[in-house]
Amino acid sequence: MKKLAVVLTLPLALGLAACDTLGVPKLDVSGNILGTKPSGTVRLTLRGTTVNGWQTPVLDQINIPTFNPEKSAYAISLPEKPSDGAYELLAYADTGATANRYDEGETRTQVTGKVFIYAKDGLGDKSAKDCLNVKAGWSLCDTATMKVDQSGTPFDYDMTW
Repeated sequence: MKKLAVVLTLPLALGLAACDTLGVPKLDVSGNILGTKPSGTVRLTLRGTTVNGWQTPVLDQINIPTFNPEKSAYAISLPEKPSDGAYELLAYADTGATANRYDEGETRTQVTGKVFIYAKDGLGDKSAKDCLNVKAGWSLCDTATMKVDQSGTPFDYDMTW
């Protein structure tokens, strides 16, 4: 009977393990996009930014599909091996000249004053006491206070139009 149970549950376990391989988000960051949705295709992007003079080496964008744009809910997987640095997560209405990229001037969510910081080996004394001393991996930091809101995933992060 035990062998039968193992055989019957194996496809379920393999199916669940394949979820990440098939592109289902790991729910590293999830939340709602509040307010009135603008016209246009809503997209999410994670783009490099500067915090307190510390600049992300590659100020580029990582476009992320929304989980459920009709209900203004989203869930994303953060990149597994990004460059060390600070990243801003934002939603935007893709109506600009460059398809699938946020262009300055496109309607976007308000600046939250928070950034995601990635440090492969941690930063400073790794105490998470502030944004210049973060643990290894992803952290959410408040740029006004320079304090770490949270170290490690998952993050609950709402945005507003």
